[in-house]
Amino acid sequence: MSQIHFGGSRSLPEIRLVNQVVTAALVAGHRVRVGCAIGADAQVIRSVLNYDPARLSVFTAFASDGSGSWAGSATFDVFTALEVGADVQFSAGGPLSVPLAGRLMARSRVALSGCSACVFFLSAPSSPGSLAVAATAVHFQIPVFAFCNPGHPNAPRGCSGLWVAGSFYGFSCWRWQPAQSKFF
Repeated sequence: MSQIHFGGSRSLPEIRLVNQVVTAALVAGHRVRVGCAIGADAQVIRSVLNYDPARLSVFTAFASDGSGSWAGSATFDVFTALEVGADVQFSAGGPLSVPLAGRLMARSRVALSGCSACVFFLSAPSSPGSLAVAATAVHFQIPVFAFCNPGHPNAPRGCSGLWVAGSFYGFSCWRWQPAQSKFF
């Protein structure tokens, strides 16, 4: 069973599309890996919990007692997921001595590891954290998809290529197409 990393904007308003896309991936037989933030991560967690908590892995930047969480942490959703049987890997971003920004990025890299695709739900074209994770996925040649309103996302940091119209399990989105290397 392949794994798909989902993530996106902390400021993403509650949208039905998240549940529809995540459910389509679950119906297709995938496992879901996600971070611990409010917004997109929290919506993904709730979507999987409504379908099959055993197919969810949550990666946190905070400890199992909640220490290290902050205003952008979806602690209620994470602890609910744990209670109903989801796999929760606390402190996946490293010890609390690591600054929060570093823990968040490290947590996302761990969540991305071993995934066959990476999907983002963005509330704006520029989402620095999500685009940094997208750049990591591009580097590891993991396909990247994005749902963004309005327009298409900015390029992942340091990546050559462009966003092209795509589809993820029947839902229109953007797919990152890396630039082709030229050989002379």
